[in-house]
Amino acid sequence: MLNELYHLSTVLKREGISPPEWHKDFKPLPNVSAKSPCYRLFIGSDCSVTGVEALSKEQAAPLRKWEVSNGSSFPGFNIQPLYRVTDEDGKKLLKKWRDGKAPVDLGLIRAWCSDANAKNWDEKLGKKMNRCLGVVPREFLEICSTVQSDFEAVKSLCERAIELGNGGLDKFFRTLDTFVWESFERGEHVALLLSILIHEGSSTRKPENDRGSLSVFFDVPDWKEYPVAHEKTIKYINVRLLDQARPNGTGDESANEDAFGLGLEGREDKLPEVKLPVLGGIKLRAMFSEIPCQYRYGTIDSGSYPIGAESRKRAKGALEWLKDESREGETWGRVDGREVLFAYPSIVPGRPLKLASCFGARKEDDIEARFADYAKDVVKCLQAISPSLKAIELRVFSLRKMDKARTKVVFHRNYSAQRLADAAREWQQGCANTPRIRIKAWGEEKGKVIVAEPEVPFPLQIADCLNRVWKLDGGNGGEVKSVPKSSGIELLLDESVAIHKVPHLLAVLLQNGKGLFFSLGKVLHLDNIVDVKGLNKHKQLMPAILGLLLWKVGIGKETYMEDSSYLIGRMLKFADELHAVYCKEVRKGSLPPQLLGNGLMAAALDSPVQAIAQLALRIAPYLGWARTNSTDSAGLSRFFLKEFSLIEGKLHKLTLPARLNDAAKAQLLLGYISASSQNE
Repeated sequence: MLNELYHLSTVLKREGISPPEWHKDFKPLPNVSAKSPCYRLFIGSDCSVTGVEALSKEQAAPLRKWEVSNGSSFPGFNIQPLYRVTDEDGKKLLKKWRDGKAPVDLGLIRAWCSDANAKNWDEKLGKKMNRCLGVVPREFLEICSTVQSDFEAVKSLCERAIELGNGGLDKFFRTLDTFVWESFERGEHVALLLSILIHEGSSTRKPENDRGSLSVFFDVPDWKEYPVAHEKTIKYINVRLLDQARPNGTGDESANEDAFGLGLEGREDKLPEVKLPVLGGIKLRAMFSEIPCQYRYGTIDSGSYPIGAESRKRAKGALEWLKDESREGETWGRVDGREVLFAYPSIVPGRPLKLASCFGARKEDDIEARFADYAKDVVKCLQAISPSLKAIELRVFSLRKMDKARTKVVFHRNYSAQRLADAAREWQQGCANTPRIRIKAWGEEKGKVIVAEPEVPFPLQIADCLNRVWKLDGGNGGEVKSVPKSSGIELLLDESVAIHKVPHLLAVLLQNGKGLFFSLGKVLHLDNIVDVKGLNKHKQLMPAILGLLLWKVGIGKETYMEDSSYLIGRMLKFADELHAVYCKEVRKGSLPPQLLGNGLMAAALDSPVQAIAQLALRIAPYLGWARTNSTDSAGLSRFFLKEFSLIEGKLHKLTLPARLNDAAKAQLLLGYISASSQNE
């Protein structure tokens, strides 16, 4: 990842863009949400808690804490709720009180909290508070001992926190407990303070493993110009931290260079951490000396890849610029809950370039746009940078959270902008490599069924579609991880992908998705369709993906639509059509669980010759009825007879294969779900 980020830092420097520099130990607060709030605690001049408020996401976003070691930070850190309740009835009451659905019973709450076993603060938290309200504020005060008058609140807070910490854990507990109860008596902030007062524990877990956690940020109520919880105060603190920071070097390093040709000063320090969306905090590089493989080449820790302070600063700044929230869909996007995609050009454009969105890493609320729209906009924007797209290089990489401690670069490629322009055009041509297909699906209006057409997928949707397993009745059979998310981007941009990737992708699609194709033919004759989560979108994407994979291996629809596999699939489709009309007229609309052609699809994929032989036996009564049918559907039944005759004439000239390869199976599926032409 360092290589990618250093390259980006040179691009930004060339373009005159200077990302903000943050001290490596001055870290953002945890993400704030309704389920994970951050509480702003006001500490008065007498070191008591004088106020509490919940910070909004916007208020918490610019705030940071100085974290010198894991868990030891200031002015933001984690504490535990004051008391712990495990009674199920009690927890139900707490929910009602928080939701305002029942009046709060203070007497009952006092009874819970008077139990000696209910106190939730323990010795472990006491040791942590000794650091967060003692050691760290003292170091912080030394750095900020002389501050501008506008930011006196910082100095006041450090002094009050130290005084509060000198009283031990009990003093902090008492002052917070007193404030909560006094607020309850006044009827103020009851729902907010209930979460601070009581942790809803589990009766099946040990208390020491089930104490809960609250994110808090200390401030003072009597600030003058700016409080501590203010963007300007945070920036001022950062400047002071950077001013006093001195890289730790070893020996005479002034004449040496790190891996990027810059100074070696600071190479022994831990690399900085950057907080990323989805992934949380990640280290730019972490090499643990206890890992035996490091000793294989005789270098460990920083010696294996020396990186000086200047290189670290550039890489950190580049990543923070890249992941800025305002650039979601442009330079980064969410792949899933554990992976983030990054993409940027070698020349920074003057207007937003939705490159990540073009690959499918779009914002959650941006679901209506199509691949063609994004591709057109991106190419137009790149052409505005340089008429020669070959002069612009696109860098794409993705980071995946492997576990709590490890983050890995799982994909990295460099492409020219010209390749993207060509690939986007080829992608759309490939997705159009299908016969006319009409799909029965749910409309936007609840309960309304519409007929839709295949849709061009975004590259990142390829893995989602191929990894979904479908039952033969169209039900969701779960997900597998056969195809990585990056496969769609490779399929789009790598010119040699057909040889290496397409056969595997085609095999996975057939294995996992054949049930979906079987159901597509079946539901065309049903009044109601199964409402399976994700089915609508997959219905529209999977036929296009199948056509794309065939196109990537050089099989176009002009060729395969005259092939025996496709014609067999089409014959089974018309067998369903004729069977459905027969049931409507003769059986008064009573359809069997499975129509004739649908029942033979699995056999046709395995042995088309045997499937055709079985079809010849089973369809005879329906053909006979079609020849003599004199009802309103007579014209339709004659049309099916004509289609059977035309297909039979074509198959008579071809050799039916005993077994089908994956490409032939794909053609059979497309033939089965194909629609009649407009004039028919």
